[in-house]
Order: sequence, then structure tokens, then C-alpha cells
Amino acid sequence: MCGMRFFVSWALALLCGCVAPGAGAAPADNPNPSWGAIASQAGWYGYSYNHASRSAAERAARAQCDRAARRAGTCEVRAYFDRSCGALAAGNYGEWGTAIAPTAKAAGAAAIGQCDLHLPTEPCKIVVSVCSPP
Repeated sequence: MCGMRFFVSWALALLCGCVAPGAGAAPADNPNPSWGAIASQAGWYGYSYNHASRSAAERAARAQCDRAARRAGTCEVRAYFDRSCGALAAGNYGEWGTAIAPTAKAAGAAAIGQCDLHLPTEPCKIVVSVCSPP
């Protein structure tokens, strides 16, 4: 993958609104939360799992993504989940999709399906899939 082309395509897709962010929610009967999150920015990503709060999971995912991108404050949370799994898939021109599901396999398949809806020239691939324990 050509890094600059990926970056420019990803940025253009985000600016034009060609992609929609994914998000998950906590079950109403949540006695023991176990939050996770996925953050990304122009080809970089970060994730977290097993946090006591949604905000802690989101901070950890953004911080990991910012470190990978070597730019603070540029990563955005694309998915958050409690006691379930989340996945991020990306295409070759910046299209992306996220999904939340009970298993990593199901989340990955749904994220690929969402990403593929944006008509990539090649099939989307899973970038990261992570689960927060029940």
C-alpha cells in the first residue's frame, strides 16, 4: 500500500462524508462493565479493551493511535463497546467501516461488509478486531 496515497484517500473520504463512523452501546443491565474502543486516523489505529468506563476506553484507544501516528489529538474514536467485540476494516483508497458484535469474527465480517458498501476497487480488509471480556 502506498502510504501517501492511502493518507490522501483516507482524508478525502473523511472530508466528503463517504464513510460513517460506527459506535456501540452498553447493555442496560450492566453490573460489571468491560469497555473497549477503536480509534483511527489516516491509516493509523489504536484500540483498548477491559476498561471500567467508556471514556477510559476511548482515551486509551486515542492515545495508542496518536502514538502510532506520531501526532497528538488527530485520532477519532470509530467504535466503542461493552462486553462485546469491535472491528475496523479499511479499503485501499481510504474507505472504512466499523462494527460491533458478540464475537471478533462477526464484528470483522460486519466491518468488512460496511466498508465494502463504499465501493472500494479491491475488497476491504480487517485492520483490527478486539474484544472486551464479558
